[in-house]
Amino acid sequence: MQYLVKEQILHPLDFSDFEECIECIKGKMTNSRKLGSTRSLNPLEIIHTDICPFPVPTIEGHRYFITFIDDFSRFCYIYLIQNKSSAFEVFKIFKTEVENQLDLKIKFLRSDRGGEYYGKYDEQGRHPSPLARFLQDCGIIAQYTNPGTPQENGVSERRNRTLKDMVRSMICNTDLPKILWGDAIKTANYILNRCPSKSVPKTPFELWNKRKPSLNHLHVWGCKAEAKVYNPELAKLDPKTVSCRFIGYADRSKGFRFYCPNYVKRIVETGKARFIEHDDNEGVNKDFVFEEEGEIGDEPVIITNPVLPLPLNQMSSQTNASTEPVIHDQDMEDLNGEENEPEAFENQQLPQQELRRSTRDRRPNMLPNFVYLNEADIDGIEYEDPSNYKHAMASEYSEKWIEAMQSELKSMQSNNVWELVEPRQGIKPISCKWVFKTKKL
Repeated sequence: MQYLVKEQILHPLDFSDFEECIECIKGKMTNSRKLGSTRSLNPLEIIHTDICPFPVPTIEGHRYFITFIDDFSRFCYIYLIQNKSSAFEVFKIFKTEVENQLDLKIKFLRSDRGGEYYGKYDEQGRHPSPLARFLQDCGIIAQYTNPGTPQENGVSERRNRTLKDMVRSMICNTDLPKILWGDAIKTANYILNRCPSKSVPKTPFELWNKRKPSLNHLHVWGCKAEAKVYNPELAKLDPKTVSCRFIGYADRSKGFRFYCPNYVKRIVETGKARFIEHDDNEGVNKDFVFEEEGEIGDEPVIITNPVLPLPLNQMSSQTNASTEPVIHDQDMEDLNGEENEPEAFENQQLPQQELRRSTRDRRPNMLPNFVYLNEADIDGIEYEDPSNYKHAMASEYSEKWIEAMQSELKSMQSNNVWELVEPRQGIKPISCKWVFKTKKL
């Protein structure tokens, strides 16, 4: 209207006495934009939590997962539960663990207005849930979202979406059953805690534990593996490993979790396993069947003289000799389907079959005193192995020793012999040294 007055389409109006139109508000009201929230300055100041259902129960019967996310570090704890009412017991476990580990107290708990968090509200008023009453007793301030505004608890909602997307991709990449979504979502959360993001300057693991994470033990979820499971009744000729699939990392031990569909225990935990992440047979068509040899039927079998290797002293005299296949009369009767006179083959020239000879270089016969002479030569050499690294570098074979040491270190690194960790207080590391030995053939 101001534009119309300015363009002299309407007569001048006084806009100072215009009242707010209630009908316009009712017809045009939209959701207000969510303003940015204030970040925590220390761990455990604000904990975001939410419960998300899954349509398929796990092997243990869990249908939900609940997350607790620290606002400062974005480090996330995840628990599998069978029903929403278990949220109270799970929160007590979480609270006791994190407050004891960090020596801090939880200040705020931010959640939606679900019955497991908020309680129920009827004509008589609000009936707090057991979790809400527990928060009051502990002095923890509960922060609830307004009805129909999940964006107010955006940290938990976004984490749930990321976890479900990762689980969906992990299961689609394998042929494992959907009942393993519980282990898949724990593995996804394990990875997210060790990945950087825009919301925090460092990885959540580093902000939470005050040390950098190690990624050397990560493996492809669902890959094939051979796990060595403890079995005191294992016989001497029984296989030492069980064929299985990798499904996650153990919670309270330094090991891995495996799915073994053909074993007594379907889920096993062990730290001794060989992972087959790059299987050469994965590119082969699974429906491909090798052509089997046909059964012996009415077709004739032509028997020829076998080609045997000749001794060295007779090979030179047999160089230009050739052999012809020996065809028996009975075989030819089967081949033609009727009796044939021997004269029918007298004038027929059969193709000659060349004698096949190996092209490998044959080793000469070993003399009776061959080993004796070699041992005599070795016994005549007197070489003392170096006793330490300094002596090895000062010897005439220093380059050979350096090459052997580099090869040994490379072999240990490829086999993950050790894992670099920070030394604990009060523990003295065990020293080690190089041992130099000359291998004698």
